[in-house]
Formats: sequence, structure tokens, C-alpha cells
Amino acid sequence: MAVSKKPRRSKPTTRAEFAALEHLAWGELARTWQALPDEALAQPGACGPWSIKDVMNHVAAWQEATLHVLPELLQGHKLPAGQYNIAQFNQRNFAADKDRTLVASRRRLNRSRRQLLAFLTTLPESQMLDLKSRVGTWVKYATYGHYDEHLVGLQEFRNRLSTR
Repeated sequence: MAVSKKPRRSKPTTRAEFAALEHLAWGELARTWQALPDEALAQPGACGPWSIKDVMNHVAAWQEATLHVLPELLQGHKLPAGQYNIAQFNQRNFAADKDRTLVASRRRLNRSRRQLLAFLTTLPESQMLDLKSRVGTWVKYATYGHYDEHLVGLQEFRNRLSTR
């Protein structure tokens, strides 16, 4: 069985390239759980100790945070120190989301993605795609960059399930 590698993606230089890349990366991520039984989606070990449901909530939590952060950054405000410490944010949200149902988790993820993509259409292309800026960095890591962070782990988990 081949070991999956994190995709190497070209940096999008236009809004259309961004949209195509986000759509492609989203499709790859969503296929990792497509047609799996609900029990498998709730099983720990998909990405470290997390289940696929936990990853869904994790991605949604960061997309929701991005919807709050981007307007602040666009207005020139600095984020409070430590508010978005990655490990603390992940731990806090994992604890808050652990009892969320699978149906609610899927709905949340689809809603947060839809809302974020709609918001991104309002941003100037130059700001959205500038990976040297905080805005561009948040955009990337709330979308295709974040999906790619979990893709290999989820693909490997799916492969382990299929060999049982």
C-alpha cells in the first residue's frame, strides 16, 4: 500500500485559481469520509486521537474563527495575544465539540465553509492571496492549506479501515 503524501500545491495567483484549488482540496478531504459508516466517522484515531467527526468540528471551528478574525485584521486591528494559540484553541474547541452529534458536525462544517467562501468573495483579490500578510495567511489556513494538513492522516485512516 502506497503511503500518502501531503499535496504540493501551486500558490493561487487569481481568485479563480484560489476557487479551483479550494474546491479541489475540499473534494479530496471530503472523499476521505465519503461512504464510510457513521461508526467509522466517530472512531478515534483518524488524525492522532481525533475521529473524523472531530476533524470536521476542528476545521469548522477554524473557519468560524477566521470569519471573526478577518474583519478585525482588515480594519487594522491586532489580535489579542494568545487568543488564537493553536494548541489552546484546538484543545478548547475539542472539549466544547466532543458531544456534538455527527449530523450537527457535518451541518456545521458545510455551513462554516459556505459562509467563509461567501465572505472571501468580498475581499480584494490582492489581500486574499497575499501569503505574506496575516489576511492571506488566515485565508490559506482556513481553506485548502488546512484541508491539506489533515488529508494524509484521513486517507491513511480510511485505508486502515478498508484493510480490516
